[in-house]
Amino acid sequence: MDADEARLQGLNLAVELWQRRRGDDDIDDTVIATAARFAQVLYRRRPHRLVLTVAPNTFEQGQPALSSPTRIGEHMSVTLTDTEQVQYTVAAEDSKGFPVSDSLTWSESSAGATVTLTPSADGLSAEFVAVAPGSSTITVTDGTLTATDSIDVVAGAASQLVLTPGTPEAVAAAPAV
Repeated sequence: MDADEARLQGLNLAVELWQRRRGDDDIDDTVIATAARFAQVLYRRRPHRLVLTVAPNTFEQGQPALSSPTRIGEHMSVTLTDTEQVQYTVAAEDSKGFPVSDSLTWSESSAGATVTLTPSADGLSAEFVAVAPGSSTITVTDGTLTATDSIDVVAGAASQLVLTPGTPEAVAAAPAV
């Protein structure tokens, strides 16, 4: 909730609380003072920060039993092979670290070329599945606050070796000894 919304909601609550006391000389000041207090409480409960956390393990795509510790690469980015996936979670906290509810939106910068993104139904986590080598910046936002991280996707281990024969060439006969 932004400051204007908090002030409006605070005023509505104060008017509702004090509407029965019409005729008091100082009621206007009382309503305004009460509205200010309500607005402060409401505004303070907005998120102060978003805390983005990567899961401790990455998983092979389609094989959740096969996991390995999440690799943190250069510049603190998460490194996946092109056959892995990882989950991130986010917590919206107030200025004292207490959780607050918020509407969150997830995105990634590669438009699905490096990783695909599937947010959870409650918006508090998202699954990132590697597609092809490259880098992607992941972002979660509530419209005002933003948290980001990077995912680097590298080629996985070779899964097969392919031998391709060349064109035969004539070779001079070896000299007789």
